[in-house]
Amino acid sequence: MYHCWLNAKRNKSKRLRVQQFGEDPLRYLTIIQERLQSRSYSFGPYKSFTVREKKFRHVVDAPMKDRVVHWMLYDYMLPIWQPRFIHDTYGNLPGRGTHAAVRRLAEFCRAPSSKWVLQLDISKYFYSVNHDILKSRVSRYIGDNDLRQLLIALVDSFRTDGQYDDLFPPDSMYRQTATKGMPIGNLSSQLFANIFLNDFDHWIKQTLRIKKYIRYVDDMVILGETPEALQAICSQIVQKLALDGLTIHPKKIRLAPTSAGVPFLGYVAWPAHISAGKYVRGRYLHRLRQHECGGFDRTETLESYLAIFSHTGSTLQRKAA
Repeated sequence: MYHCWLNAKRNKSKRLRVQQFGEDPLRYLTIIQERLQSRSYSFGPYKSFTVREKKFRHVVDAPMKDRVVHWMLYDYMLPIWQPRFIHDTYGNLPGRGTHAAVRRLAEFCRAPSSKWVLQLDISKYFYSVNHDILKSRVSRYIGDNDLRQLLIALVDSFRTDGQYDDLFPPDSMYRQTATKGMPIGNLSSQLFANIFLNDFDHWIKQTLRIKKYIRYVDDMVILGETPEALQAICSQIVQKLALDGLTIHPKKIRLAPTSAGVPFLGYVAWPAHISAGKYVRGRYLHRLRQHECGGFDRTETLESYLAIFSHTGSTLQRKAA
């Protein structure tokens, strides 16, 4: 429990709830342990707020006690599930973060057969996940009944409201599924997101026999030789995901030549190099102007951008090295 608390508070020491928990962590951890042992632990209550990154994002904030339990479940489930994920599942997994996914995409772009690229995005993925299907999948390899019940309680602790209903037609699976959704911001949701799509990933590799496929949470990239072949794959994917109640965003289907660059996770992958994306470059220049002319000290922020830029450049040289 104490190890989970250390993980939960990492890089968050300035937040009030972390400071309050840290004043007497042993007392709080003992309460959590007693409630888990008595099978009386309950998740929540949640707080929600909106953050603006590239777009406005609705985030659900779990209490500190839940974050400790999330880490406990994550540490228990990761060794069970990571060997079962395909090689090209990325996002919130050890060694499979943003930069690993972009490097893998750049590797695919160099292949002579990667002349075209298909990019897909699941519309409101975290808010669309069907609870019944999710509970079945996350508890699939869990033999301990207490842990199974805890996972079910975690899934049931959050339910998507009607704020996104207008984005989907009345007869869509999203509107017809009453119990759905995972809270964005939970560590457990990040792992659950990969577990929910694991069967789909294996269907892509084993049934469709697609070699150049990458998924980062709800963003998918497939490379192929012809646009016609990729269009046929797109139709199959749309039908397959619909069986799980998921919808491909119709305005986020991109079919283009690989030579035009593949924008992905803030970078752009090309057949011979990786460059920073337009959004990242714009934010960097904005912070640089603030630092040099606006009277603000942006040293720490600029250093983080330089770390991002260190992952750009020629991929041919890296391969040779």
